[in-house]
Amino acid sequence: MAESALTLIQTLADAHLHSFAMRLCNWLVTELNRSSEPVPDFTESRAKALLRAANVIDDPTLHSFAWLMDVETAVAPETAVRLALYDLLSETNLTAAAEIQAIAAAATHSQSLSQPSSIPWLSLAVAAYAWKSEYPLHQLDPASPPREFSPAGQVVKRAAFFLRQQVQRSATERDKLARKLAYTPPSPPNLEQLRAEAPIPPLPPHFRPPIPVRYPEVARETLQITPDELLPPPPAPRSKPLTMRPEEMPGDSGSVMRMPPIRISEEQIPPERPDRSQAARTRRAANPPANAPTGAPIRTTSSAGSFSDGVRQLFGRGREPMKSTKLRVLVTEYPDGPGIYGLQVKVSYQGVKNFVAGTTNRQGQFLCELPVRLHSGLTYDVDISWPPELGGKIERKSITLHADRTEFSLPFFSRLNKESAS
Repeated sequence: MAESALTLIQTLADAHLHSFAMRLCNWLVTELNRSSEPVPDFTESRAKALLRAANVIDDPTLHSFAWLMDVETAVAPETAVRLALYDLLSETNLTAAAEIQAIAAAATHSQSLSQPSSIPWLSLAVAAYAWKSEYPLHQLDPASPPREFSPAGQVVKRAAFFLRQQVQRSATERDKLARKLAYTPPSPPNLEQLRAEAPIPPLPPHFRPPIPVRYPEVARETLQITPDELLPPPPAPRSKPLTMRPEEMPGDSGSVMRMPPIRISEEQIPPERPDRSQAARTRRAANPPANAPTGAPIRTTSSAGSFSDGVRQLFGRGREPMKSTKLRVLVTEYPDGPGIYGLQVKVSYQGVKNFVAGTTNRQGQFLCELPVRLHSGLTYDVDISWPPELGGKIERKSITLHADRTEFSLPFFSRLNKESAS
């Protein structure tokens, strides 16, 4: 988008910059301030009150920006306007809209040389970033300023950063960028760029009859060249067949040594031993220790079959048919962030003593299969034990599962966004 913004700014002369900025501001405010109900006009004073109420810019910065863009006080106001329009178009991707090209063409062909009013930069900046975020302007109220990390707060914050960027740019950077964005008059097209036009037929009495012309170097019949026929590959040479005589075999070929058959008696089979570790893990999962530390993941899990049987027995057989569905628990550091490995997850139902428990994998996921009623569904409680470095608390969420879906997802976050502290 920076290349298209550069091309657009280079096509605008200094006399057309003011008209382009005014038309652009009017179009943005008209498009973003539409509503079925009457709404207040988004004026320059309303944009200034919004920036001050959100506490994103101070008065000295506003005065410096106004002095920089003022035609009477600034040293080179056309340069400041050109740089500000380039930054606004490249950062908000406004050049992707088809209306921007029409606005630039209308500003180029405008005949008005006088500039009766100054450019409303504050409302133009807020409207441009609101257009990028697709946020309506009538919902930006100075009486109730938006929060910092809300969508409206981000729009106001980016507009204030745009104003500070124009003030903080040094004179050297401004001159270097002004030479790059200088007005480039259109050059006449060359022969390759001219489109092919149909020849103009001569008017009577000058008429050239369509007499065919024959050239001696062109033959009437079309010559056809056929490639040479490919010769078949020569046959592969064959050698004499291999033969092996009995005297060439190692050892005595007439006698074969046979080993006695292998037999296994019952005394040689070791007796089967019960898997004591599996039985111990099942007993520990059914009765976890009372002094287990809070937030530490427990490696043992209860039997999913016993929990499903307990849920089915609670509602009784024959009341309503049951069906199984899957529940995927996602534990990440922040939304769409990396998963947290090894956190304890416990899924339970009120009235059933057993539960399903386990730990998250390296992607921060825990998957289990739970029974639900066919028509009304069931609500399960999901507990996450956070480690001490993340608070050391147990967070619980409830989710209602239905039989119309094969899998449900339940997210857990240690913090709400990437920038905030954990």
